[in-house]
Amino acid sequence: MIEIVYKEEAKETGNRRKLDLPKNVRQIGEPEDKRKIYIEDYVVTYLRKFAREEMLNSRGAILLGHSEWMDGIPYLFIKSAIALKGVNCGREGIPFTDEVWAEIYGAIKEYFADQDILGWFLSMPGYPMDLDARLLKTHVNYFGGVDKILMIEEPVEGEEDFFAYENGKLTRQRGYCIFYERNEAMQRYMVEMGDGEGVDENEEFDDRATRTFRTLIQDKKDTSNQKRVMTFLYTASTFLVMVVLVIGITLINNYEKMEGLEMALSEISQSLEKQEGQAGEIYVQGSTDPELADAVTAENAQAAGEETASSPEEEAGQPEEQTEEQPEEQPEEEPEETQEAVSQSVEEIPDVYVVQKGDTLLSISRKIYGRDDKIREICSLNGIWDSNHILVGQKLLLP
Repeated sequence: MIEIVYKEEAKETGNRRKLDLPKNVRQIGEPEDKRKIYIEDYVVTYLRKFAREEMLNSRGAILLGHSEWMDGIPYLFIKSAIALKGVNCGREGIPFTDEVWAEIYGAIKEYFADQDILGWFLSMPGYPMDLDARLLKTHVNYFGGVDKILMIEEPVEGEEDFFAYENGKLTRQRGYCIFYERNEAMQRYMVEMGDGEGVDENEEFDDRATRTFRTLIQDKKDTSNQKRVMTFLYTASTFLVMVVLVIGITLINNYEKMEGLEMALSEISQSLEKQEGQAGEIYVQGSTDPELADAVTAENAQAAGEETASSPEEEAGQPEEQTEEQPEEQPEEEPEETQEAVSQSVEEIPDVYVVQKGDTLLSISRKIYGRDDKIREICSLNGIWDSNHILVGQKLLLP
């Protein structure tokens, strides 16, 4: 059975009748839409104990309370039960003789004068099983009507079901509600009939319904706290997963950049190892004078604070750069005069070049050597890591 703790309130609009439904309710299963069954907690406890006194035999009782109608639906409120002790209940049900009915009405008059008969109770060892046709006959003869029910109890397992007469047969009801209130009439009946073990008649009855409901509320609070903790852990886990995914996606997108960075670091490491192996000496192609390298280094350090030369991006807007960025349009074979000029220019390469405003390593390579592939050698010779950053007045050693 599914148990749901909740507070139920009747909501009515217009001229419809409003019922004062119990507030403290425990739902068992899913109640029917065409019939609502409410049974008080004391009654359930009493009937279970009554059935287990003789677990191998069937026992019967009468269910009392009151019924009301709202929106064409009967609401049954079972508040009491009268045990039929000494009555032998067989497969055909309870033999409702005149003596049995006299006993029933006598108990109603003494203990439950303001309550009506709502049905009957029967304990059946070995239930569930198909209900015998004789039980249907007993129900129709003595408890006919849509507002009368049969409650079946399995004494060993303590499971109970409700049945109602529908379409010519007893139909099992899918669910019902247990409610809690001060049931003084049922308490008095249990005490005087000798079924109130452990209860002193002269002492004030403990409000068991209130204690039970408080226990249910505390259990609900504990469950709510557990749900909050689980919600927090779920949220934190989701956030961590999202962070890991973002980092993973970023690393994947930057994979090529990482490879380029690794290559650059490798080249820098090789350059440093080469410089370290040369014990700090700088080799200038076409010159073996170490004093020249020392002088150039000192002058460059002095000029480091001056204005930087223009970047390749600035040079890209100048007419000279636009002309030089289109080598594809030049013929594959240069005239002999141009080759001779380049050869003559190469032979007159100076050892040192002073950076002018507007210079870039690309323009210097073209100006001095007449080609573009000398940039890497110039950077390596002068210890330049960023080929786009040189200073005006900086002296560059030329390979």
